[in-house]
Amino acid sequence: MTTFRIHGDNIVECERVTQIILDALKPNKITTQLIAPSTTMFSLQSSYDGEDIDWHFELLPGFNKNNKKRWPGNIFDSLKEAGSFFDETPDVIISEIDKANQETILLAIEFCSALQAGNQAWQRSARAFSVGRTGCPYLYIVDFVKYELNNATRARKNLRFPNAAVPYSYISYSKNTGNFIAQLYIQSEEFDKSRDPALRDFHEADFSHAELGIYIIKLLLHMDTAKEETAILDKNMHIVEFLARKSKEGSNYTANEFREISSMTTGNIVDYAVQKNRFIFHKTIANDSHHGDSERVVELIDSLSTGLASKDLPFGIIPAKKRTEFADELQKIYPDASPDFIRALGSNQKHLIITVFKGFKPRGDDNRPDRGLLPLVSMLSSADVDTISYIYGPVLQKNLELLDKKPEKLAKKNGLWRSILALSNFVVLDVPVLDCEETHDAIRFYDTTSIKNSYHQLGQNAVLTPQKAFPCIPTAYGEDDVDTAIHYFFTHILGSCCFEGMCNPPGGDWSGFSIIDGIYEKRWLSLPRVSSVISGKRPDHILQISAGTDKPVLLSIESKEKSSDLEQDVGTKLVTYIKAIMKYTPSVQRDLSTKDQNWERGSKKADFNSFETISVAAYLRKYAQDASIVFATNCEILFVLEPLMNTEITGWEIEIIPSTERSQLLKDFIINQYISTGDNQFILK
Repeated sequence: MTTFRIHGDNIVECERVTQIILDALKPNKITTQLIAPSTTMFSLQSSYDGEDIDWHFELLPGFNKNNKKRWPGNIFDSLKEAGSFFDETPDVIISEIDKANQETILLAIEFCSALQAGNQAWQRSARAFSVGRTGCPYLYIVDFVKYELNNATRARKNLRFPNAAVPYSYISYSKNTGNFIAQLYIQSEEFDKSRDPALRDFHEADFSHAELGIYIIKLLLHMDTAKEETAILDKNMHIVEFLARKSKEGSNYTANEFREISSMTTGNIVDYAVQKNRFIFHKTIANDSHHGDSERVVELIDSLSTGLASKDLPFGIIPAKKRTEFADELQKIYPDASPDFIRALGSNQKHLIITVFKGFKPRGDDNRPDRGLLPLVSMLSSADVDTISYIYGPVLQKNLELLDKKPEKLAKKNGLWRSILALSNFVVLDVPVLDCEETHDAIRFYDTTSIKNSYHQLGQNAVLTPQKAFPCIPTAYGEDDVDTAIHYFFTHILGSCCFEGMCNPPGGDWSGFSIIDGIYEKRWLSLPRVSSVISGKRPDHILQISAGTDKPVLLSIESKEKSSDLEQDVGTKLVTYIKAIMKYTPSVQRDLSTKDQNWERGSKKADFNSFETISVAAYLRKYAQDASIVFATNCEILFVLEPLMNTEITGWEIEIIPSTERSQLLKDFIINQYISTGDNQFILK
């Protein structure tokens, strides 16, 4: 027997990895149980390539992060010791526990069901870069394709693609570090070549689901994975070429150019860009977004720069031979810049990559997607170059003070500033300063090479080492556990009469929800936030229960740690949201009566009135108010949960409190169905 752990942001992502393994392995026997209130164990027996397999997978949902100590130990400690210095963490980590109770990380995975366009395409680059430094394999799994929708009509807009340089950065980083870092594209529900001309020259053979499953199995068996790694990276390259063919001519590298760069045995993409000098780097800034002398700086960059892979990305190159001129001209724009700064900036020993970005939101808050910009540059270039970051967006006074006096402290407390300071040799600010007595402007010049070097040296020559496995029982229970309990009970215990249409625990996404309507599964994708068009409150769970009544029941559930955290009138809003979405034709549907059950575009709306929709509030008994108080939120049913961990039972007590006749009937049905299963992991009251 071999024990593995799947640590994840939430139970959905833990189980997604488990399903990938099960799909590839097709085990002879599978058993599922709770070994702690929030820890599921999948046990399976199978064989692969002549080897007998007896595997146990412990699923630990909810990481220790954001100052939350959920588990008695931190799986990220090994990564940090090996040089992972960003707080941006992957969705899933797979590890193995040996007979000495030592836990070794085997693989990190990131899932993305969001539209890969604009700065969203590189939002997660910090995770890839940071994990990649440790030698741990890292896979970024993209659901392809996703459509941007019209807010008012939910009609599909034109398909948008990421810049080809983004997936190429994974290939470049993998090639130059020797660590396996790759993007994998998985076919999404909406992928349909027959209805979208933009996809006609995409080859389905470049989807990597089959290689993904086999790669993970061979990794867990400690077999040679070189064949799968090569196949995945080759398909990654095919994706790059496809995206390059979709980009604007004249301002992006072509598919042939990316292939030429990939085939180079000496030099790197930065040298290639300087030699080719295909186009300049130009940062487009709206007139009302310019600040101070940013317009003059952009004009200076236009005159001296060359583009790196694409003119549409917010970075380019000042060639080494032009650095002195660039520094001298920058000093004319900013005459107060110190001579030492200008002298260092003007050194012509290395090419200078320049990034230009707003950086922060209008109120000075951290702009999360841009945390990945400098890591993207580092992954793409993978070269010994200098980097300068020019920022023109608002900065908070307290952050500016730390930047002036204690930049290392600022880097530790703020993710975007850490990205900037850890990966830039120079930082220039021409910004408005907020959150002070009177808004004012600030111009700053920082030589941050020593800070960059200190981060670069973290984990230098270190290897990913095992750590003692910590107990799989949470130190405290919260919203993660409420979601895990609901998901486990209704899918693994009551699965024969319950269909999970959506599960969105913390760290998840609102990528879509489904219902069963006759013989069809109908699914709405890219769920919007509440707006003037879509009202209500997006649920955390949508469960469809066949309760033997005239209509199937939809449970729309809001989960919280504390009942006091439920917002006013949330029960009404949970139902209103589903009703609002069901006014639209589903994005996709599939015929469950057919063998293939392939997705196709939705063709017929579902009738909201064909379902009984009931709102539910779920929370922990430890933080429960009197039921009469909670019912004031207009939820029709309350699920009050308490974890159980003793010699008699490991699982959950769920008190179901109804407020109407129909919800009482549903409670009775759920209890009777549970009794009929013979399971003993839950107590229902």
